Amino acid sequence: MYQFLWPIVLLLLPLPWLVRKWMRAGQGEAALSGALKVPFFNRLKKLNGGNISEQHFVSPVLWWLAWTFFVAAAARPVWIGEAQQVSKEARNIVLTLDVSGSMEEKDFDINGRPTTRLNIVKNLARDFIQKRTGDNVGLVIFGSEAYTYAPISPDTKTLEELLGEIGIGMAGNQTAMGDALALAIQTASAVPENARIVILMSDGVSNAGVVQMEEALRLAQQAKVKVYTIGIGSDPKTLQGFFGFIQSSSGVDLDEATLQKVASDTGGQYFRAKSTQDLKKIYDTIDSLEAVESEDVTVRPRKELAYILILCGLVSWILAFGIGRLK
Repeated sequence: MYQFLWPIVLLLLPLPWLVRKWMRAGQGEAALSGALKVPFFNRLKKLNGGNISEQHFVSPVLWWLAWTFFVAAAARPVWIGEAQQVSKEARNIVLTLDVSGSMEEKDFDINGRPTTRLNIVKNLARDFIQKRTGDNVGLVIFGSEAYTYAPISPDTKTLEELLGEIGIGMAGNQTAMGDALALAIQTASAVPENARIVILMSDGVSNAGVVQMEEALRLAQQAKVKVYTIGIGSDPKTLQGFFGFIQSSSGVDLDEATLQKVASDTGGQYFRAKSTQDLKKIYDTIDSLEAVESEDVTVRPRKELAYILILCGLVSWILAFGIGRLK
């Protein structure tokens, strides 16, 4: 089906005729010849010794065609297809990353080389984000304070770039986990209720901020946000030191009980990441979450046709000059 989106613009079609009639009545045909058809015609005649003919310079029919094409293009002609039912499937996820000082602990590895917890979290989070084609993803970071680093959106390319800029301690060295969860819930609330997912990753216990974890949990339940929690850190290890064997503190401060409660009370799951392989498996598990299907919407395919009329108008305009000059 063809139609004009702005049909009122078509009222401009008789405008040249109305102007011509008005000027003829007010100033006569002589004034019209110099002003309406070709405003600079008198100057052209002087430059050419007075030998140029207006009728040879302008073809009235082509001028009218050009005007008609341009006005019709301005009215936005479109082709509209048959109505179609479309279901949009998408996951809406807010990643919440701990960037406190303890994330500098090197108890993970990449290709056998020790690396910080934050580096491995960022690398695997980047792989996770790259698979989110068609999904909406946001990012919250927290240390002593919590910040929305990227609002929830389908622009995962930009999110990947922002993820690479995150550094340890950039939000402080303590752990405001309650503030972070509350902020992530607020960020997730921008999407439909049945599509709100928060992935909270931390390696410690909440020891900063103004929002308690119990309060953040209530907010998550009220907003119907499903929270998946990940505890970061390996088990304590016995290491060979300069003065003998020492016990590492990896994973000692991790508040697993709170993370487990938040996950279970919101319909999510708790995971413990003790190694790079564990964390990768966790991301793969979360990646298998069922996509959220929104309500069907009715859409009609539409194609703009104005460019065709603009092209026809330009051709008519060029021919109007060309034919006049050939004569």
